[in-house]
Amino acid sequence: MSLLDVFRRGKDDLERITNNTPVAEMDGDVIWAEDVVSYITDELERRRTERASLELQWTLNGNFLAGHQNCDIDMLTCAVVTEDRVEKVDVERRVYNHIAPLMETRHANLKSINYDMVVNPRTVEMDDYAKAKVSTKILEYCQSVTGFNSKKDKLIAWSELTGTAFTMSFWNADGGEVVGYADMSPPDETSCADRISGVVSPEKKPVKSGEIAFGMVSSYEVFPSSLSVQEIEDQRDIIIEQVWDADKVYDVYGLRVDGTTVESYVLTPMETGVTGHGRTNAVMGVSRETRDNAVRVITYLENPSRDYPMGRYIVVIRDRIVYYTDLPGGIMPLVAFKAKTVAGQFFGKSVIQDLIPYQREYNTVVNKVHDFIRTIANNGWLIPEGSVVNEETISQNGIESGACIVYNAAFGKPEIVQYPSPPSVVLNERDYLYHEMEYVAGVSQLMVNGAAPSGINSGVAIENLRQIDSTRMSLTGDNIRDGVVAMAKIWLKLNKRFSVGHRTLQIVGADDLGCAVTWSAEDINSYDVEFAAENELRHSKDQRRQDFLQAYELGLFTDDSGRMSREFKRKAWELFRIGSFDDAMSLDEIQQKAARRENTFFEQGVIPERGRYDDDMIHLEEHMRYALSMDYKLLAKNMPAFAAKFDYHIAVHQEEVKKKQAQQMQMAMAVQNKGGMEQ
Repeated sequence: MSLLDVFRRGKDDLERITNNTPVAEMDGDVIWAEDVVSYITDELERRRTERASLELQWTLNGNFLAGHQNCDIDMLTCAVVTEDRVEKVDVERRVYNHIAPLMETRHANLKSINYDMVVNPRTVEMDDYAKAKVSTKILEYCQSVTGFNSKKDKLIAWSELTGTAFTMSFWNADGGEVVGYADMSPPDETSCADRISGVVSPEKKPVKSGEIAFGMVSSYEVFPSSLSVQEIEDQRDIIIEQVWDADKVYDVYGLRVDGTTVESYVLTPMETGVTGHGRTNAVMGVSRETRDNAVRVITYLENPSRDYPMGRYIVVIRDRIVYYTDLPGGIMPLVAFKAKTVAGQFFGKSVIQDLIPYQREYNTVVNKVHDFIRTIANNGWLIPEGSVVNEETISQNGIESGACIVYNAAFGKPEIVQYPSPPSVVLNERDYLYHEMEYVAGVSQLMVNGAAPSGINSGVAIENLRQIDSTRMSLTGDNIRDGVVAMAKIWLKLNKRFSVGHRTLQIVGADDLGCAVTWSAEDINSYDVEFAAENELRHSKDQRRQDFLQAYELGLFTDDSGRMSREFKRKAWELFRIGSFDDAMSLDEIQQKAARRENTFFEQGVIPERGRYDDDMIHLEEHMRYALSMDYKLLAKNMPAFAAKFDYHIAVHQEEVKKKQAQQMQMAMAVQNKGGMEQ
């Protein structure tokens, strides 16, 4: 027991919370806390029983993925148990896990998808265009501060394991930047440190601006009101049961509670039973484990209804309500990410569930092949009766390798048993199961190890196979992307609901320059979110490279003189990942980037000035391109005087271009006149 536990012992805040208190009133009737707790706990147990078969399937999926494959679901005991089949000593029962590499391949491909999003304007008005741009920057900032990229791996892993993963978004009032300090100590009290030092100063608590946060929720923890209702928004309510450390309860709700021993699911080593030749094997498998100093936290989320227009958000710990309020912003904060959508079912389906029957047969066939090989390696002998003196010893111990055999030729010569070759049907079945598992998983040899299947040598056939793999994988990718879009809409709604005053975001803008975006809740008026790029699994980078080369061969990227523009050269460098295009830029391209940088600085309030080494023609072209954009039109509408200074900057470049053109014309005329005089 730690010193902190000793300090907190006897200070269980739940002891002073009673259920004999009203929590709400509806149609003149008082709703008591004990009635709410009783309803939630009874519903939780009912849903637990209803969902038991799915939970067993998820556990079986986890065992097969981890390598514990000599197990199955026992419906009598409602548990995943090890198969204790009676086997001969010389019969193998090992596991040859082909599911793990297939799922790793799927995970790697799903991870490579681009999840950057943009917000479309609500109308064609210029103000809505500007607000949509601000909302896009808000989503970009939310993805960076919530650790989206790191949590994305866990999200994909859980959705691939159980078929469904969940995220719950919330507004973290203790996040964001410090905007001030609040005096938390009464005027007549001082802290212990102040009394010791003799300096009396009030306790200051930092007040932060708040920001979006989200956490992962596994399928084991989610209990919907109906398993046959597919969408979250169509559910009446959802119960989430989680196991937290007692310290986490204090951090989140400010309540000191005494933790107990609670069971939870965990990946642990476990024996698979006899595997053959008297050996046992231990692998990783999913089982229950007890956690000390833990608390079971039940969260009740009710969708908005006629009785509760803003929904309900209730937290129950040890049969006591510790939190009773509306849903944050009146929206359900839970989002589902499904590997495979099942029509009419709340939970999705994992590919592992389809792979398990094939994996069982694959293990059986490969073990049979190895049994045959070991039987041959045992060197069985045919010894005619009476041909050897120590016949009994040889029958018990066999004949060691290199041993000399003395036999009586009159009775016959001892010979090694000649075994037939293994039946081709066994080897063909092994190969069939191997490739069939790849097909079920939505991958092939080309995606797993980069090798084309035997018999396929045509480049067109290989490309078609790659497209088929990507298309099947893209279904899961689209499901995950749909979940990300749904979560992004919740983020925008929570920002609009809880953001107070004007806020400033510091993000990376155009041309890799840092920029600050100032916004308020009124700037969020559109929730039409889509991805900035299409699903890469539908159109992979290899396919885009091939399309680029074909378009180049058709002359789609060249002008009348057959030259490729700088923009298409940049796209080619980025597409083929040759290196940094900036390192190979010509002087004209450097001038172009400098002009774009001036445009970005101007958006941030810095008025550009013509530099000594500026190429006026290139700068004029880039500034005109920006002046014709929607961003500049919005700026000119809101700040016409400031935009006029940029117009003046363009006029300076135009004047310099005219001067240079006039000088060139004079020089050309002088050369022409000089040539005429010489003639």
